[in-house]
Amino acid sequence: MTEMGDGRAVPGVAQPEPPPVRPPVPAVVLSAFALIGSFAALLQVDIPILWFLRSHNLSALQSLGDVGEKLGNGGTLVTVSLLVLGAGLYLKRHSLTRLGMDSLLAHGVVALLVNGLKHVIGRPRPRLTHSGGWQWWPSLDSGLDSFPSGHTSASVAAVTVLARALPRLRWVPFAMAAWVGASRIWRGSHFPSDVVAGMVMGFAVGSIFNGPLWWWGRSCAQAFVRIAPMTLLITGLFWVLTHRIVDSTTDGILFASGVALVAGGLVLRLVRHRHSEKVADSSRTIASESLMGLGLGVVTSAPVIIGLTGLVCLARWIGTSAPATRSPAAPPSWVNDGLYVVGAIAAVAAVQALKGLVPLQ
Repeated sequence: MTEMGDGRAVPGVAQPEPPPVRPPVPAVVLSAFALIGSFAALLQVDIPILWFLRSHNLSALQSLGDVGEKLGNGGTLVTVSLLVLGAGLYLKRHSLTRLGMDSLLAHGVVALLVNGLKHVIGRPRPRLTHSGGWQWWPSLDSGLDSFPSGHTSASVAAVTVLARALPRLRWVPFAMAAWVGASRIWRGSHFPSDVVAGMVMGFAVGSIFNGPLWWWGRSCAQAFVRIAPMTLLITGLFWVLTHRIVDSTTDGILFASGVALVAGGLVLRLVRHRHSEKVADSSRTIASESLMGLGLGVVTSAPVIIGLTGLVCLARWIGTSAPATRSPAAPPSWVNDGLYVVGAIAAVAAVQALKGLVPLQ
């Protein structure tokens, strides 16, 4: 419905969608710097990851990789979108019809962007890379189209739109998109930086088609702020894997400091149960998550990751503390808090255990 001049709604006419919330400019800028820094860091570890994959027999994963390749194939994604569109037309459900149409449009737009970038950049595929040096140069040759990953960008763009139909199970389509991206790496089709670039582009385009198109700038800015933490998580994982502990004393000090920050964030989260003010509770949640995120960055003992984590945490603090972007705090739950504690402990242990498993040299 829409409104008449006196404020009354007119039945049978759809109301225009509200524009997406505009993130504060500092949050967008900090997130953009974090994304650029993450790409720069990934470019430093692409070749070590390639050498590691070449030196191990991953035949057991090939079948899973083949499934991921089929899931991210353009034909599969278009078929799923057409089925959703057809179901909406048959059932006369506008929401399903628009969902299918939006996913098709998102897929088409990201395909045009990615394929254009592939040939403008001209990065060799891993199978054609035999040393650490390569030049960014336009090329239409087959095999010089590695950056960014087309399968990953198309999958993420499509599932970002289709996840609207599964608000409580949105992790399922995103998990499938993550499977597609990971399979592109272990199959030797793409470098980690190719996959992450595809993920960012796909999420940005999908987010644009999740809202009013005339607010594409706001949607894109919001997408950058939201995708920066995931990009940093992937970057941190690959960085930790490829860098050994050089100074055990420094590593021990940073590890203890990081654990203290994580513990402080957990304590701050748990004390929410003693407070009922929603604004204060929301602020504590933001502070708690920022402390835990920064703590995990410090646990890596990597200055690059610590710096990028600081940017992401500051961007999140600014972006979620602004009155226009603040959402009501979720009611406290001891179950959720318990899962947070277990997850934080597992994350700290995993970071320490993964350090240097795939060394640069």
